[in-house]
Amino acid sequence: MQKSNELQQQINEFEAKLNELRKQQDFERKGERTQAITTAKELIKNYDLTASDLGLAGKGAAKRVTGDKRNVVAPKYQDPQSGKTWTGRGKSPAWLSAQLSAGRDKQEFLIKS
Repeated sequence: MQKSNELQQQINEFEAKLNELRKQQDFERKGERTQAITTAKELIKNYDLTASDLGLAGKGAAKRVTGDKRNVVAPKYQDPQSGKTWTGRGKSPAWLSAQLSAGRDKQEFLIKS
């Protein structure tokens, strides 16, 4: 019975030591990660790298690299007088609303590809 207690005590000591080593390893990894981030930021700044240079811009050129995750949509309508455009999404711009109020058809302002 005494040997069983001694073995259990040794197991508990080894588990405590193992937990201590794991905590130390986690602490060191966090330090390495922090250093890696600092180094990466310095390289990005020194070489004027962009997200697309690093392959982080996503697929296709239609995506914005900024924090905005929406796709860029090509304009669908254009005012022939001012050259202003509208994608056809959201509220109609004032120039188009004025033209429609004057009796013109929206199809007249479609951008021809």
